[in-house]
Amino acid sequence: MLKLVEVQESIKQFLPMFLLEVKQATSIGITAHTNADPDALAAAMGLKSFLIHMFPSKEVKIILPQLNKIAEKVYKEVFPEIPTFLIERNWPPALDLLILVDTGDLNITELPPKFIQDTKGNLVKRIIIIDHHTRLENLDDRVICSLILGDLSSTAEIISLFYQLQNIIPTPEIIKILLLGIITDTGHFRYANTVSLENTKYLLEEGDIQLSDVTLHLQKPMTRSEKIARIRGAMRVEKLHLIKDYVIAFSHVSSYEASACKALIELGYDVSFVISYEKNKNGFRISSRAKEQIIKHEGLHLGKLLTEIGSEFNGSGGGHDGAAGCYGILAKEASKNKPKTFMDQIIPPVLKKLRKIINNP
Repeated sequence: MLKLVEVQESIKQFLPMFLLEVKQATSIGITAHTNADPDALAAAMGLKSFLIHMFPSKEVKIILPQLNKIAEKVYKEVFPEIPTFLIERNWPPALDLLILVDTGDLNITELPPKFIQDTKGNLVKRIIIIDHHTRLENLDDRVICSLILGDLSSTAEIISLFYQLQNIIPTPEIIKILLLGIITDTGHFRYANTVSLENTKYLLEEGDIQLSDVTLHLQKPMTRSEKIARIRGAMRVEKLHLIKDYVIAFSHVSSYEASACKALIELGYDVSFVISYEKNKNGFRISSRAKEQIIKHEGLHLGKLLTEIGSEFNGSGGGHDGAAGCYGILAKEASKNKPKTFMDQIIPPVLKKLRKIINNP
């Protein structure tokens, strides 16, 4: 069982080095993975507020060119035109210190290619990672320190603990956004652990608010496009893949992959993979979901599986045990006469790894 004291000890060891690097930095930027979700937004907002409290004279920019639909809604409702928390959509010419939250992979951020390729540090001199996903085997050479706590359910929890360990009370807006990060990344507490619940308790008590006041921001009507994507996702499952007693689904849509994945799980599949083909790049994205039973009984970790798949296809991936994603480049272009040939390239290696995990726990 994950113990709060162990997590706190890891953060206590990290904070002095982290704060020293921030103190010495001349220009600081915080970013996250592309199409940032509420947890990425929460981590970025919470960290900026924390650093402003520690170093009032420092200018810290949050650079998130694109938020997903839920994060965009949350941002507009929780931070309505608050100047301190305006998000930068464009990148500055250079940064002395770049802080990555909710990812450790530069390739799945919206960092301009020249920033990533400039390994000598002319454009981005130093990088710090704060994340809760699987640790990458090879971090960028510019990474000077990192805090990667793979057992935590969200990055928002790490930032919440920063406040607690420094005896700082977050502002009402930060309390609300941190709670939203925890709620969404734990699947509304379906995947919560003891640390998640301790952090939630702390934030609710400090904010003197009810959970219902927070979850109100996550309510949104499903658009017609999302409904159609879910229906098409179900219609395009052409073959049932059976491993032991588990039923695996592979499908494809042009958008709303994550929502289509969830719909397939709700329909009865134990694991779902929904793929989107990017014709102009000859690339693909995969979104995946798994039921708790197969995670616990078979040791399935979708984040680790899709990290491997992304790497095999010259891309990248990551995520949680029950929800993950990746992207990659196909070796052969999908046939014009048979548009779904991209599925023929992707399904076999995913299925092979999945069979190995389930048949050899």
